[in-house]
Amino acid sequence: MAHLVYIDETGSVGKGANKQKLLTLAAVLVHENNVQLLADKFRQIARTHLGQVPADFELHGYEIWNGNGHWSSLPPAGLIAVYEDAISVINDLDIGVSHASIHKERLRTRYGGDMNGNAYLLALQFLLEKIDSGYVGNKILIADEQKEHQLRAVKMVAELQDWGWGEVPGAKLKTVIDSMHFVSSHTSPGVQLADLVAYALQRQRNQWDSHPAARAAIGRVTDVVSQHTRTWREPWPA
Repeated sequence: MAHLVYIDETGSVGKGANKQKLLTLAAVLVHENNVQLLADKFRQIARTHLGQVPADFELHGYEIWNGNGHWSSLPPAGLIAVYEDAISVINDLDIGVSHASIHKERLRTRYGGDMNGNAYLLALQFLLEKIDSGYVGNKILIADEQKEHQLRAVKMVAELQDWGWGEVPGAKLKTVIDSMHFVSSHTSPGVQLADLVAYALQRQRNQWDSHPAARAAIGRVTDVVSQHTRTWREPWPA
């Protein structure tokens, strides 16, 4: 039996990226028997909170938390309910979680800016090494599309499988099988769940919420994540 490892990142590109000190990759490990159940549960969340499953439906952490897109008509309490319902599938399906972060300013200082473009690959290497050693059984990697890094990521994963050599000297991957696969998050509930995890972790670390209800909600969400996080990598460089 294998686990499908869905991976997404936050903190590297897009609006407000320069205000986020960490680039974080989060992974959720879904047992192969639960992949379809995860999709079913996400469709049910749409029916519960939207009354239907829109053709372009996708659970995206930033959009839910900020009430954008399909969620624009919901009040703050409703948005929190959507997020908590989505994260609750981690409990329902006993989904494992792992994450690794790169401290972008410390990386720039340590290497004089020469490694700035490698932050995603460094986080990916550390994440995969943790997952490989921390979870039993074979793993298949599925990540959100990364046009800038896809070819290099596939090459790095192959080298880690063959020799244990990544962006920095590392450990040989023994349970990661096949290549690394990239998909559109729109088509992958697993990648969407990884996005929800990454966004919640980043939001808590940056202390973006000032309203007591929002702080309490993000605390509940990250508590669920923490309970299912067997292995992680502290932000690097230290």
